[in-house]
Amino acid sequence: MNVSAVPPPAAVQDLSIEVVATRTEVTVRNIRAYTTAGLLPPPRLKGRLGLYGDEHVQRLTLIRALRDQGFGIEAIRRIFGRAPASAWPELLAVARSVSGSLFAEETPVVVPAQALAAKWKGQMTPALLARATKAGLMRELPDGQVQMLSPALGQIAEELAALGLPLEAVIGMQETMARTLRTVARHWLRTLADGLLSGESGHAERAAQLLEKARPLATGAVQAAFPVILQQELDALLRKTT
Repeated sequence: MNVSAVPPPAAVQDLSIEVVATRTEVTVRNIRAYTTAGLLPPPRLKGRLGLYGDEHVQRLTLIRALRDQGFGIEAIRRIFGRAPASAWPELLAVARSVSGSLFAEETPVVVPAQALAAKWKGQMTPALLARATKAGLMRELPDGQVQMLSPALGQIAEELAALGLPLEAVIGMQETMARTLRTVARHWLRTLADGLLSGESGHAERAAQLLEKARPLATGAVQAAFPVILQQELDALLRKTT
């Protein structure tokens, strides 16, 4: 057998965009968009076929994890600009820890859509459910049920309704709260990322310290500040009405 006549196996780096999409769970459309945005180097061309490699997979895996935490394109570009490739696994560990249970205090519960509608006596329309879902406070499941990401928040909504507030007003309040807290959370997470990227060494130890302290510090800051701000706003409201 003429060994030299046997074509060499395809290089591990030679991955089609469809294979990369499957491995990273990033759509083909988004892969192309991230390439256009400069977050991914262009693929190696073989004729008209674009071939991708390990760097693309690693970058896309990190991009997906950071996007799940609300990082925008510019923030991710800044991270790639500052972080060497050797730091990507640690950044990925940070993002995955955050998306797991780092900040989670409650176990979500699943409620049948019919039960949710009955509980709100017909006020829970598809439009209002879509607003609550978009705010990130609940999630519609493929089987039609609804996942309450914070059962305690759902209970508070019911108590507000018992005071006479219509569901639309309650969801409006929660939307405002979610927007504000999301801004706070993103600032905290980006500060954590900056802290992880600073310096030349000790990334793993620094990441562990940040992750250990992040949740109690972040939640404690919100819990401490909100009553003060709420009282200040109440005093201001009373001054206007007297």
